[in-house]
Amino acid sequence: MEINGKKVRKLRKQRGWIQKELAEGICTASMISQIETGKARTSAYVIQRIAAKLGVSEDEFKK
Repeated sequence: MEINGKKVRKLRKQRGWIQKELAEGICTASMISQIETGKARTSAYVIQRIAAKLGVSEDEFKK
């Protein structure tokens, strides 16, 4: 599934988190980096988990 990684990065930084903190319990920090830079697509499950952790709807990440 393709999402807008810039929005993920913006929300993560607004919370003062590093990639490792967002990734904890979901995926790897490397995967978060790839998602944020648009180099990787990910599953709907991972997107759901990231959105929940950031406290936003999955719709926030759609392009």
